[in-house]
Amino acid sequence: MSELIIGQACLFLVSLLYGGVLGLWYDFFRAVRKRVIHENRMVHVEDVIFCFTAAGGLFLLFQIYNQGSVRFYVLLGTFVGTMLYFLLFSYFTERIFGFLLEGLLMCIRIFHLFIIPLKLIVNSSLKSLKKKVRTARIIKSRK
Repeated sequence: MSELIIGQACLFLVSLLYGGVLGLWYDFFRAVRKRVIHENRMVHVEDVIFCFTAAGGLFLLFQIYNQGSVRFYVLLGTFVGTMLYFLLFSYFTERIFGFLLEGLLMCIRIFHLFIIPLKLIVNSSLKSLKKKVRTARIIKSRK
């Protein structure tokens, strides 16, 4: 009997951890929404992605640890884990995600600053090369 109770307690702790992971995953989406301006359609797509990944993870949790049986204490553990995460860690992790996302966006902007002049140089070189090839064909056809 004690093995059964220990197994259920471990499953409850795993569900607490999974709730924290869900909170972390949601904070990632929140940081993206705050830093990157996008349309409502994209927000809906992000919500669908979050819901499907959360449901898939919960399904795997039930399959791996409980042979597919839905237990109330697992759902309660997931909820409590999520609430604990949001009360204790959400403020800091959202700031960290925001900082990392700002750094990534800055790198993308800097990359674009180098790409635009490079594109201009390549395009102008291609145009002059095409003119030279065209001139060479005309000269060759006249001979």
